[in-house]
Amino acid sequence: MTINELQNKWEMTSPYSGGFLLVSGNHPLCFHVGYYGEQMCFMVLNTGKITNINSSKAISASCVKTEDQKYALSFLLNFESLSELFVKLCWDLIDFSKESPKPVDSILSRFNSWIRLFQKKGDDLLSPSSQKGLIGELLFLQESIKSTGAEASLKAWVGPEGCDQDFIFSNLWCEIKTTTIASETVSISSLQQLGRNDSGKLIVYFMDKTTSDGAQTISLPEVIEKTTVLLENDHLMDILSCKLAMYGYYSKDAERYKDVRYRMSEKRTYKVNCDFPKLTKNDVPCGILNAKYELELSAIDAYKI
Repeated sequence: MTINELQNKWEMTSPYSGGFLLVSGNHPLCFHVGYYGEQMCFMVLNTGKITNINSSKAISASCVKTEDQKYALSFLLNFESLSELFVKLCWDLIDFSKESPKPVDSILSRFNSWIRLFQKKGDDLLSPSSQKGLIGELLFLQESIKSTGAEASLKAWVGPEGCDQDFIFSNLWCEIKTTTIASETVSISSLQQLGRNDSGKLIVYFMDKTTSDGAQTISLPEVIEKTTVLLENDHLMDILSCKLAMYGYYSKDAERYKDVRYRMSEKRTYKVNCDFPKLTKNDVPCGILNAKYELELSAIDAYKI
């Protein structure tokens, strides 16, 4: 089932007629969509009793008892303006949990990754710095798709889910950074970002915002379109759409982004190993829970690949 097909399921029901439609298909759990009053509702049946479920102002999540005295998870959307995001959330919960040995646990953990998005207004655009960061990750994703394959690359792209690194492959992790063309430093935003015991890569893209519309400039929608072209089927495109939504980008806003352009001049790759200069939890005094710091690029030149 694609995201559009799931959306169509809701359109086949009505907040006035009542009733729910089964949408689960080939999945160990049963899912239903419909309306509770005028609010969109997503139900996960036969979950067993669950306590301490996180909610937000936008989504009311609870464990309810059905007519057959079994327990179900209920996700209720409180703001109609977030309906596009809500459909993507529900699709992702189904898709992410379908091969899990503990699908209910997977749904709950995945929901916690999404819930922060519903604190934002539906019409917020990404800031220029956030656009640059997303462009950098998408440029690397394009390279990875060409060398590793689309499915493996999308699975490895875990930055949108709030992981400490942007990409985690079976034998390699990569952290993607974007900075200005003239910058002599790059920002590391946490002790965890480079704080792994295994070797990885720090990849830095140098780009500036520009008013030019030349061949050497790019916009976020253009990078997304070029990434989508590399995907093999609707399922992979839906995964990309969900990951973009996790960052706060929605296709309906593409026109509002297209005039914000960036000029990229260079990409540098550094090998991050045990000798690489970095701060981790093991390197700071007890009591320091987190820290942000700047890396001087000239000081890590010896690690350039």
